[in-house]
Amino acid sequence: MAVVTLYMSDRDTDKTFTDKREADNYDKMLELAENVSFWIEREIPGLNEQQIESIGLLIAQNKDTLAKAMKSHPEILLQESDATNTTAA
Repeated sequence: MAVVTLYMSDRDTDKTFTDKREADNYDKMLELAENVSFWIEREIPGLNEQQIESIGLLIAQNKDTLAKAMKSHPEILLQESDATNTTAA
């Protein structure tokens, strides 16, 4: 019988990982999503809690793509969106 070490997310105790780095990265992403959500809630009145959380999570999950778009490639946002829509269909 093998022993497997599992790592749990501090922010999402239902999620476990076998790799510590993955668990740490997931926690960092959730922390970013939470902070972005607080910022959006403060800056854009009228959104409900679910919308705020969804936007925060979307931004946190796609931070690298957003960084590239903000630097000099705004078209990358459309390319990523098209790829997502194609795989979802």
